[in-house]
Amino acid sequence: MSGRVGPSIEALRRRPAVTFVALVLFVIIASAASLQLVLNAVLHSRREVVVPDLTGKRLDQALDVLSPLGLALAKEGVEFDENLPAGAVLRHVPPAGLKVREGKIIHVTLSSGGKVSFVPDLAGKSLAEAQNLLRQAGMAPGALGQAYSQSRPQGEVLEQSPAAGAIGGRGQMVDLKVSKGPPPEGTLLAPDFVNRPLSWARHWADENKVRLETAEEARTDLPPGHILRQEPAPDTVLGADSSVKLAVVASPAGAAPSAARWIRYQMPLGGERVKVKVVLRDGKGERVVFDESREPGSLVEVPVEPEGPARVRIYLSGVLAEERVLE
Repeated sequence: MSGRVGPSIEALRRRPAVTFVALVLFVIIASAASLQLVLNAVLHSRREVVVPDLTGKRLDQALDVLSPLGLALAKEGVEFDENLPAGAVLRHVPPAGLKVREGKIIHVTLSSGGKVSFVPDLAGKSLAEAQNLLRQAGMAPGALGQAYSQSRPQGEVLEQSPAAGAIGGRGQMVDLKVSKGPPPEGTLLAPDFVNRPLSWARHWADENKVRLETAEEARTDLPPGHILRQEPAPDTVLGADSSVKLAVVASPAGAAPSAARWIRYQMPLGGERVKVKVVLRDGKGERVVFDESREPGSLVEVPVEPEGPARVRIYLSGVLAEERVLE
């Protein structure tokens, strides 16, 4: 009786192939594990945020709420709901109150419309335009008030109640406050500080002997010193002992305040109030740094903090009036 001792020739031939396959499988598994570790590290390096309640908001309003939190938005579908206007968020997943990581996509279902609608934005519209927009929305003008304004010409809407974007039913009354134009000489009105740099507000306060009170808030999407809110509201009459409270973006710890450079433009004499737009172009790109109406002969002063070489374009009523290098 004869027997075979040790592995056969065929088994010896198969061994290198088996070893190679095992090695490939090991590399694949190790790579997958490493990739998973990297993905977990990246995911957990993002901050946790709480999902806000988006119910009843328009898509643009929802995006304004989500963007500072680092969250994205995706439309999931549309359903009928008689209690929400067309385009309003009906529900969303994940729901409000849940903690998620930055970068999470919030899936929203929108209303296809019902018996209500959004109150239109009437600021800056003439009284006739505002009344027409209200009628188109199935609403009606309510109480009418007037106030002096240095930013809105006579006849334009300054304020409205309920605010733009609120939900209103058929026949909803909307109160309006309309501009009476510039105030009498010697009357000081609060300017619109929001979205301007704090350096501009300090310059204005020093010139007009008004006390400023500031409170800092941490934000990563806006530059330090950017004004977020103000009290009192723009065009409020200020007295001798008045003060203005501003909420501004906090500066990073240990950062030295940067000195603003000024863009100054003397308005031509004669004519009526003119819309002035100042566009700055520097290392950050092109952006509008001033867009308001101004009286003939007045001096426009805009503080900016350009990055590198900069050019300035000044438009009057949409027509380029001057272009220059910012010194």
